Amino acid sequence: MNRSFQVFRFFARAFFVACVGFAVAGAAFAQCPGLGAPRPARLVKVSDRLDIALDDGRVAAFPTLEPPRASVAAPNRPAEVAGELNSLLADRDLRVESLGPPDRWGRTPVRLFVAGNEGGIADESADVTLASAGLALASRDGGACGVAVRAAERQARLENLGIWADPAFAVLPADRPGQLAERAGTLALVEGQIRSIGRTAPRIYLNFGAGRGAFSATIARRNIPFFEKAGFSAEALTHKLVRLRGIVEMTPAPQLELFHPDQIEIIELRPSTGEAAAERN
Repeated sequence: MNRSFQVFRFFARAFFVACVGFAVAGAAFAQCPGLGAPRPARLVKVSDRLDIALDDGRVAAFPTLEPPRASVAAPNRPAEVAGELNSLLADRDLRVESLGPPDRWGRTPVRLFVAGNEGGIADESADVTLASAGLALASRDGGACGVAVRAAERQARLENLGIWADPAFAVLPADRPGQLAERAGTLALVEGQIRSIGRTAPRIYLNFGAGRGAFSATIARRNIPFFEKAGFSAEALTHKLVRLRGIVEMTPAPQLELFHPDQIEIIELRPSTGEAAAERN
């Protein structure tokens, strides 16, 4: 595809989502306070992991996004997504809002906005723009700062945009352990009905099937209060149809560990058809 057309389409999509998503993004940003007012900066470069080098010496990163992942259908995806983000930010006046101290690699978690000609800033951070175009996957632990990103990702998934048209990112059925095994070591979305709850001293198990080879999700006992506070007690989750977000592990059956309530979405069913309808998390 012609590069100039790709850039045009990316900006057009970003503008459209900014217009229709202002209310969601505004509410989400209000729940995600930064560490002071956004500071001006200019882009130096974007890495394939979406680490953003700024002219003030900082390296910024989006805690709400997973680094781009290559697939058979798109082996150059990391470089291509970095190129799209570079197109969005290069030669623009940026406003960078720090969300916390630098991590052990020296990357500052941020929200990053493009400044307008009249001194204002865009209604959405660049991480939301990437998710809305189907160019990035929301992280598993974005918290309140990831609300708008997850909403944008959900819409992109419904529209089959970007990565969501790639089978390597398809939502996995919890009752197909073979498909889950193929995604071992990667972040995936897994959907299914919780059949039963298991308990051991260190953790509880959300079981999606019977037998040793069935998929399950685990929650460490020390983290259970966070889930209960969000309304996700073991009893409340039993028999619910859910979509989970996390790293698929083989132990030896496929398993996914839940650290944060944002990794769970409850999927409501239409009573007449049994099909998935509205979602909440």
